[in-house]
Amino acid sequence: MEVDKKREATASIRGYFYQLDAALLEILNAGLDERVVIEGIEDFDHYTDEGVIYGQVKYYAEQSLTDSVLRDPLHKLFVHFYGLQEAQRTGRKYLLYGHFSEVKIDIGEFAVERFKSVMEYRKEVKAADGTKSYEKKSLLDGMAAPDELIEAFCKSFSIQISTEFSEHRNLVIEAIRKNQSVSGVEAEGFHYPMAFDFIATLATKKDHNDRKVTLRDLQEHFKGTQAIHNRWLLREKEASEYAKHMKRLYFSPTNGAGIVRAFIIECSAVTDCSVVCDQLREIGKNWSSAKTRRIQNSERYAPFVLLRGADEKLIMQVKDELFDTGTIFVDGFPYRGSPFRIDHVHSQQTQEHQIEIRLVDDVDQLLVALAGVGRKLCHIYDFFLERPAVMALPGPQARMYSIPVSSISTITKII
Repeated sequence: MEVDKKREATASIRGYFYQLDAALLEILNAGLDERVVIEGIEDFDHYTDEGVIYGQVKYYAEQSLTDSVLRDPLHKLFVHFYGLQEAQRTGRKYLLYGHFSEVKIDIGEFAVERFKSVMEYRKEVKAADGTKSYEKKSLLDGMAAPDELIEAFCKSFSIQISTEFSEHRNLVIEAIRKNQSVSGVEAEGFHYPMAFDFIATLATKKDHNDRKVTLRDLQEHFKGTQAIHNRWLLREKEASEYAKHMKRLYFSPTNGAGIVRAFIIECSAVTDCSVVCDQLREIGKNWSSAKTRRIQNSERYAPFVLLRGADEKLIMQVKDELFDTGTIFVDGFPYRGSPFRIDHVHSQQTQEHQIEIRLVDDVDQLLVALAGVGRKLCHIYDFFLERPAVMALPGPQARMYSIPVSSISTITKII
């Protein structure tokens, strides 16, 4: 097949994808509420407590980094710095970020004379008789740029050489995996495509105010799309295959004292008490240390459980059956007529007092209970029939997974 090389768009497309990946990586490494503007002054503008980082991204897999390649992007960054008022220049950082086939220049901090030499170029001049000659020019010509200003810019400018396209994308996927505390398969197959689409859509917005994003925004986007993705899986896969898939994603790792787990189970008007109790006994068996002998009391654990949407009658039926069948649980009510008491729902599990489940009656009680677990990593599993739970996470260490189920009885196959 013949192609017109002038129309070959592969390099430019990969360059644009690389730019979006670089912006994603910047967001994932930013503070939770630090703003990053996509396609702002530069490819990404990162607003921190100290100032602003203007990031220009280049992907030249077939081209070396030389002074001539550096000249135009460096000049563009300098022009922005030059145009600021003196008081505005404090806290401004300029970053050239990218990948090149080879780096043939010193990329350390520039001195004034080094910067000036990069700005110089040769301009072809034709004489009247057609002969050609060259004269030295500079992109700084016509600019009143004193050495002090150039030096201040050079101290604010840096070059960061990154990896080639595939390796760079893997860095983004790994950052997402760590941020969301998910498996590599889930990060690559689900979270990364969602994040890339999110950033690419932002980049097309006309108003720069609509291109602002924070890490918190990205995490909220993950929460919303996860439930949709899992609901699609529930519809497309066989019940046993779906259960195995969810188990592999969320429940394969062994529990430990460093992780607090909470199970939210959506109930309906026709929910059967015995079916619920079957699930709770399995949750207590698999995800508490109640029956484990060789473990210190300080390292013991038991999951929190919320029966979302259950009326008072169903909650009492469940508690009665659990008690009658010897399942040891605690709730926030140590005596009749008691207000909700967090210290009771946090009662110490011991080898003698083998608490398997910590029951809460509503989302507010759950959030109060989880707020009392300190800085431990917290995983919240929301098993929903109709719609996922909507709740604020108790802290930055918390992760929530929305898992649709066709019926409550299938939960035991997943956990």
